[in-house]
Amino acid sequence: MDYGLQGKVAFITGGSRGIGRAAARKFAAEGAHVYITYLSNRDEAERTIGDIRASGGSGEALPLSLNDEQSILEAIDRVKKEKNRLDVLVNNAVFWGQEAAIEESANEAWFSVIDQTVKGTYRMTKAAVPLMKQGGWGRLIHVSTSLVHDGKPNETANLTAKAALHGFSRTLAVELAANGIYSNVVIPELTRSEWVTHAFPPQMLEEYARSFPTGRLGTPDDVANLILYLGSAANSFVNGEEIRVTGGK
Repeated sequence: MDYGLQGKVAFITGGSRGIGRAAARKFAAEGAHVYITYLSNRDEAERTIGDIRASGGSGEALPLSLNDEQSILEAIDRVKKEKNRLDVLVNNAVFWGQEAAIEESANEAWFSVIDQTVKGTYRMTKAAVPLMKQGGWGRLIHVSTSLVHDGKPNETANLTAKAALHGFSRTLAVELAANGIYSNVVIPELTRSEWVTHAFPPQMLEEYARSFPTGRLGTPDDVANLILYLGSAANSFVNGEEIRVTGGK
């Protein structure tokens, strides 16, 4: 399949590991120049870019804080100066905050999750859209979680923040379609990422995997395959959708 990404520019927040890293590799393999961002894990981000370059692709790692508007503006300004275009934005960076029952949650901690996920995505997208409009083409992909649909006790802050991305994306899909810009949400289940592998006991993961119709957990590559399609020219008409990547769970 020709994804039509040769010479295009993709910007992926939180690209140093997991789904972000997998997506960065796939976009680069299709000929896009990839910018990935990191908050503190510079070594992992640089390793991802090193892998991309070793495979013949091109990319750069940029420090970025979604809590800092100036940080976002500086990153996008660099993209503009170096490439004068931005074709794909993947809002992937994850901030997972406090887990607490609603009556026990601390107001400031709860609001901090909203600030980083919702306001950060807003700032990032607002900064990116003018470059997409300039090129008359763009793809916005927002990475959510299946827990938004399933619910989970003690996660009101995290899931409220992620759910907000759905309304944000749907509105942008309608607002920007005339400019050739599509917006979609990708909804993964728990994936067998580096973090998950280290955070959960192997037996627990195997037991959970048996609850999937596919008999296994998804991988970052499984999710990145959909992100690649939605962010490419092969996606000619999928806009304003929320697509689950859960193996049928």
